[in-house]
Amino acid sequence: MKKAMLFVVALLFSVGVNAATLSMSGAGSSFDQDVDVSNGSVVLGGGTVSEGPGTWFSYFDVSTDSDTAVKIEWSFNPTSSLAGATLRFYNGVEEKLFNITGDFSFTAMIYQGYTAWVDIKDATRNVFKYDVSVSAVPVPAALFLFAPALLGFLGLRRKTAVAA
Repeated sequence: MKKAMLFVVALLFSVGVNAATLSMSGAGSSFDQDVDVSNGSVVLGGGTVSEGPGTWFSYFDVSTDSDTAVKIEWSFNPTSSLAGATLRFYNGVEEKLFNITGDFSFTAMIYQGYTAWVDIKDATRNVFKYDVSVSAVPVPAALFLFAPALLGFLGLRRKTAVAA
């Protein structure tokens, strides 16, 4: 009976797992920039580069209500208009720099209490639209089922040791 109760409680925890809530704001840009969705487990930002050749930058700030892994995706339309850029991610602990020449995605950690920078700088420009998506990676439900199962195995092991 005790094992059945542990299983039911673990199942309830696993069903209630949600991804962290993210917030995004625009922190500056050479051209028009907007944030489409400012709160949730997925936040979207974007902008338009409206002038011809030269360089441009676009900065976004992202914060979270709990430490979470995120997937960050940059896309450009048309992709051929971006000849090169430096993508910078800083989460308050470490900085990552990527040299990109088109659509790009990566995963990283964002920590509660820190504002992460999701920036693109020194980008060669032509006329195009860019988008950035930051989505929280949810905790797998199996994680919450693992702990009660492990405790159950330890309990069985203890019972067999006492019986012997």
